[in-house]
Amino acid sequence: MIDWAKMEQFAKQRLSSLIYNSEFNFDSQVIKIADKIYNKKSVRMIMIAGPSASGKTTFANLLADRLEFRGVKVHRISTDDFFIDRDKIEILPSGVRDFDSLSAMDVQLLTFTLESILEGKKVVVPSFDFVRGERSGETREIEAEEEDVTIVEGIHALNPVVLGKYAIDGERVEGVYISPRREFALPSGRHVAPVELRLLRRILRDYYSRGYSLQDTLLQWEEVLKAEKVYIYPYVYKAGYTVDSVYDYELLVYKRCLGNALDAFPHPWTDNIREALKEVALIPDMTIPETSLLNEFIKGGKVGEKE
Repeated sequence: MIDWAKMEQFAKQRLSSLIYNSEFNFDSQVIKIADKIYNKKSVRMIMIAGPSASGKTTFANLLADRLEFRGVKVHRISTDDFFIDRDKIEILPSGVRDFDSLSAMDVQLLTFTLESILEGKKVVVPSFDFVRGERSGETREIEAEEEDVTIVEGIHALNPVVLGKYAIDGERVEGVYISPRREFALPSGRHVAPVELRLLRRILRDYYSRGYSLQDTLLQWEEVLKAEKVYIYPYVYKAGYTVDSVYDYELLVYKRCLGNALDAFPHPWTDNIREALKEVALIPDMTIPETSLLNEFIKGGKVGEKE
């Protein structure tokens, strides 16, 4: 648990130090895992999963950077690029599309791609345009050599279905599970739980990167949580490593980006975090490191100022 009163006091005195140490704590997890995998020598594929807005993409990129620093050639794949076109995804009884189930993905192509990589074959990887909600038409080729490592990230990455005839065995294929794991305790006694942190992150990511309004995100959120219970949590045990993606200073970031924007969208899921953000100081002049996981969600911006 993070005592927010202490964090905020530290931020007002030494903001740059708070940011540095928060980033260091996360980066240390990346380095530890990368070095263990490197020293094992046998790993050819790393499957990274976690619930929505956990930071899978940034973690995958930082892990790749560390392995490349150690001399490993790394290929990167996001399972999101295997989505089917948005207008073909099933509409649920709630009226929203079923983005979080395996039916939203071209599982056959994904499995064929991963099996082929593990067999040393050349593959063609698609690209998905989230703003348009369809394949972009752009592709890239991957041909992994014997000593290369392929990093695969996405909510279904630990699901055995996607690996087909192969499995996460801790030797040739390794699994990593990432998610916020700590909560913030505010002076009023109010708490911000990991699931609420993920909602804040998703609100901002959807706004900046995926063309969704705050209202759109809230409509989808209940279905996201239902799907996680079916498609993610049953497979957490397959991960050889777990990562906590909470940053000690991140409430300052959400206060800067959202301000009082949540006031216009009363909702059971925003009631607590809306009031919690009112207890957070507004520090407008913050420099977030370019490599920070938090930039996966905010793109360095502020609501109302899309890049």
